[in-house]
Amino acid sequence: MIYYTEAAFDKLDTNPFGGVSYDESWILLRLTDQGDFYLTTGNGGHRLFQFVLNKKSPHWQYHFMDFIEYESRLGKNIIVAAHKDDIEEAEKVYSGHNIGDKYLRKYEKPFLVHSTDAESYKKIVKCGCLKSWNLLKSENSIGESEPIGKLLGDPEDYSDYIMFSDGGYFNELVVMSKQKGEISSDVNAEYRAGARMYFSAERIAADGLLLRDGAHLKVRRTLALKKYLVWTATPKILGISEITTPREFGEKADNCFFEFIKRT
Repeated sequence: MIYYTEAAFDKLDTNPFGGVSYDESWILLRLTDQGDFYLTTGNGGHRLFQFVLNKKSPHWQYHFMDFIEYESRLGKNIIVAAHKDDIEEAEKVYSGHNIGDKYLRKYEKPFLVHSTDAESYKKIVKCGCLKSWNLLKSENSIGESEPIGKLLGDPEDYSDYIMFSDGGYFNELVVMSKQKGEISSDVNAEYRAGARMYFSAERIAADGLLLRDGAHLKVRRTLALKKYLVWTATPKILGISEITTPREFGEKADNCFFEFIKRT
């Protein structure tokens, strides 16, 4: 069910709807025009998980509607804190789309990036596919008791998916945070880089595997390397030390990938 409310909604611990306490079935979508960010997720120490989307974010209308559709499919109670005019604009722009569009939208890049540590990369190559955290856990193939996203209050369903970015530093921050055992967003901090894998977004979308939840691009459970992997960066391939920073590894890998694409 969707509950529409004012953009300034601040009842993050006490549920004003239906007289029941917040649990994992409740989630908040907030649209704002304040701050120097595009989007954030997390509970911020509150009971209610939030997806905060800034209107400064390019194509915010798609992210807004993707989130609503994705969470609605899960049967979530969605609190939408936004102005009526913005909601109507988002619905108009999004018309004809869905979270599983089998083509890349005009703003989506032709590649997806997934990063992992060196030990996990060896296992990925050996089995020939990427796997979600929950699948790896069910196979007793992962030593972590909880996914790193648990520290952010991520919903459990996030662990059913393999998460991707379209480049930049985010993937490396995830790898670094796992190594540190805490969330770290310092792109200049040292960590041990593993592998950064580039996949064909167009092929993944065409096969109906690409899913959008508003905040992430992802694939459920597994993704085969043979059909979708285009190129992989490791410190050895890039000619740098394993001890590096998210900024250095991310930038060098992206630049080398673009050069690789030009030659093929």
